Amino acid sequence: MKLTLDIKLAPTPEQYVALLATLERFNAACNAIADIAFRERLANKIALQKLVYYDVRERFGLSSQMTVRAIAKVVEAYKRDRSVRPVFRPQGAMTSASWPGRDWQQSAC
Repeated sequence: MKLTLDIKLAPTPEQYVALLATLERFNAACNAIADIAFRERLANKIALQKLVYYDVRERFGLSSQMTVRAIAKVVEAYKRDRSVRPVFRPQGAMTSASWPGRDWQQSAC
């Protein structure tokens, strides 16, 4: 059985700033990836990943998981309408699978 836990973050002001900066870097990376995907007419995740992965990690300082999720987000958006370059808002959504530390287990007490 799979359970979903809905939680509300209560970050300190410093953590809030860091989370917001991470979100903005993630979406900036999505926009950069979208430029390449649109220019190259590339909607294949694996092919696009081979083309942009290392540059995106270095340029935006994203983790491996976040880089792969950014590529996937772009491919999903681009596949919807290949005649339009996807544009991502600076504070647009990031899936939970993209957040660092997303894999955690609660130990039984």
